[in-house]
Amino acid sequence: MNEQLEKLIALGMTEEEAKQVLQDDEEIAHGADLFPLTPEQEKASAQARRAERKKDAKPRERKRKEDTEKRELIAMIFDLFRETCVDDDPIKEIKVTNPERQIDFDYHGRKFRIVLSAPRS
Repeated sequence: MNEQLEKLIALGMTEEEAKQVLQDDEEIAHGADLFPLTPEQEKASAQARRAERKKDAKPRERKRKEDTEKRELIAMIFDLFRETCVDDDPIKEIKVTNPERQIDFDYHGRKFRIVLSAPRS
């Protein structure tokens, strides 16, 4: 006898009931809907799963604290690039895309990005 079948029989089921439970489990595992809901039950189920929100709820607007040190570092890196790169240099189109975080540029036709991060310590 199958181990699962023995466990179900030990729980007080008859052998036929246990076999039916295992067969139903197998069908459900393969996508069968053994317990279909009526349209009213389906509607009630969808309503119960819907998350309620307050009608006047607005997303929090978070104001980031300005990091002047990161702004200064990005500005210094940008100025260094501009000063050292002459017009005939392979570095083209240098731009600060985020004044506290990122500089994008082209080098020999490929795009590159420098991202400044300050790990927490």
